Amino acid sequence: MISIIIPAYNAEKYLAQALDSVVNQSIGVENLEVIIVNDASTDGTREIIDRYCSKHPNFKAIHLEENTGAAWGPRNIALEKASSDYVMFLDADDTYEEDACEVLYTEIVSSDANVAFGRYYRVYDDLMFKSYSPYGDSIDMKNDLEFNPNFSGAVSFLWSNIFYRLFYGSPGKVRDRIYISDIRQNPEILKILPSFWTKIFKRSIVGEFPEFVAGEDLNFMLDAYNRGEIVLLNDKFITNYYMRFDDAELSVTKNVNFKLVLDSIRAYKLAIVKCNEYGFAEYNKMINPFLLNYLSLLKKGDFTKSEMKLLLNEISEIDDIYKNKGLLGFLIVKFMKFSSR
Repeated sequence: MISIIIPAYNAEKYLAQALDSVVNQSIGVENLEVIIVNDASTDGTREIIDRYCSKHPNFKAIHLEENTGAAWGPRNIALEKASSDYVMFLDADDTYEEDACEVLYTEIVSSDANVAFGRYYRVYDDLMFKSYSPYGDSIDMKNDLEFNPNFSGAVSFLWSNIFYRLFYGSPGKVRDRIYISDIRQNPEILKILPSFWTKIFKRSIVGEFPEFVAGEDLNFMLDAYNRGEIVLLNDKFITNYYMRFDDAELSVTKNVNFKLVLDSIRAYKLAIVKCNEYGFAEYNKMINPFLLNYLSLLKKGDFTKSEMKLLLNEISEIDDIYKNKGLLGFLIVKFMKFSSR
């Protein structure tokens, strides 16, 4: 059996779609333990959860009385209740492909890996992209990191033709399945976004999510990667990751405020500490794009002088501990400092 963990906050618009994608899994819904944590929603989320739980005895509802402020809280609460040997995650506004659980379960059992994962589709209103992979594939679709809807004109051209290439390079040879016994010997995998909702984990190696509004997924995945074997199914798609931009649909990680920006930089700082501790020598391949994203957040926010001072202190600490940032990372950190003054 697989435990599937779904945090939900004011998710009435999309939650049923997410839960239906679980019910319709080819592995059979009876082989799934579905734990849905309602983070004190104020809309109809509770009623939707209760309706599905009444139909499916293996669906479990946890209704919190107070909002935790971010998804790390509900996920950690659900992890304490998970009773299966394997764990997967899904956000309340995303969906699984029909064979997602079956594909990942078959792989992790047969390979005895600690983590097995596939890819996702990034879905906009009128566009869809495949998730980035450092390995080549035969899928005729642009990847989601090459395209950035926040950029336009000359900036879009520079990203697609220069900066994207600097960060990610050209894809390697076509490979359907990549087995990694030690990530230190294959750091290219660090270029892939954390996207833990495309993965299945042995429950025994899963730790807690750190208490950050953003960046908690990055640190969660670093801990998991440090614990052993990983398998990437490069030609299998697991999740449909929907991009929501209406004000009423913005998640806490898309609503730019000081808490989000501060938590982001602290999460990236913790990730650098972990990489140093775990001996991930080429972790700049992962960290530099996140720091560039931080610059984007900083530009969108409107902060007081005292808030900017606190952010500058955090950036200075990153500059001190980020030992293998490379020339590109060096320039990004310097620009972060300049932008925070």
